[in-house]
Amino acid sequence: MATHSDAGSLRGGAERPDAPYALVAGLYVAALLAPTAVGAVSTVVAGGAARYVALLLAATCVTTGAGWYVSRVPGLAVALGRRDATWLLAVVPLPWQVGAFVALAAAGVDVPTAVALLGLFAGAAASLLGVALVAMSRTRHADAVLDGVDDLARWEARWPPRWRRVGKVTAVVGGLAAILGLAARFVLGWEWAGSLYVFLLLSTPFAGMTNARTFRATGAGLAVEQPLQRTLRPWSAFESYTLTDEALVVRTAEPWRPAHRCDRTDVEDVDAVGTALGCHLPRRD
Repeated sequence: MATHSDAGSLRGGAERPDAPYALVAGLYVAALLAPTAVGAVSTVVAGGAARYVALLLAATCVTTGAGWYVSRVPGLAVALGRRDATWLLAVVPLPWQVGAFVALAAAGVDVPTAVALLGLFAGAAASLLGVALVAMSRTRHADAVLDGVDDLARWEARWPPRWRRVGKVTAVVGGLAAILGLAARFVLGWEWAGSLYVFLLLSTPFAGMTNARTFRATGAGLAVEQPLQRTLRPWSAFESYTLTDEALVVRTAEPWRPAHRCDRTDVEDVDAVGTALGCHLPRRD
């Protein structure tokens, strides 16, 4: 599995996950298992209210147990943050949830509407918690690697104007699709429309394209700091950089991975940044 950097460069990688990380991980596992819990509770407990209470108790126990286990595994957060495939934590809940409820329906399990809705929202919560877990893992990995590492250059920049407009439009369209889908689900009874909330999850990252990011060129790689996440990738993960009158672009080695694009007018010391990048990457005009 591909990783972001050499594990040997980690200084704090063997530390146990902190309490906030363990809590989010526990909530993620509980939300991920919600459809299974719905099926189990519906076959054992009678009555909508009793099933609801039993489901909450099960979620509490799973959250506590999973959080405790995660807090006991040294280096787990850093190890997850180092792996590219960690993003699957945010994607897995959707197909898992759909498959679980299809299986319950095929098995003829009678699930009350209120309990089913709770499971539906738990699935959406699992996706959001997955996003948070990925961000927390990336941040802890970057902190562990960059501990004691000096910056070659540091700059703050937004996306170029054209890309900021694309981000705004995409975020608005995704939000509207999710709202209209939920309205169609509850007002018109179109059950399939409830799954349109996935467009909100997919478009959420685009909303952040209007915010400035902090870039740090270091000997360990290029770090990108955002309000809720800090990532680090080694220089081997990048192919080159381009500097034009409008933008500074750091291109990745993988064609499918988006490049880092910066509004040049936001970069205060362009020469210093170009020198730092030139130490590790070729310049393409």
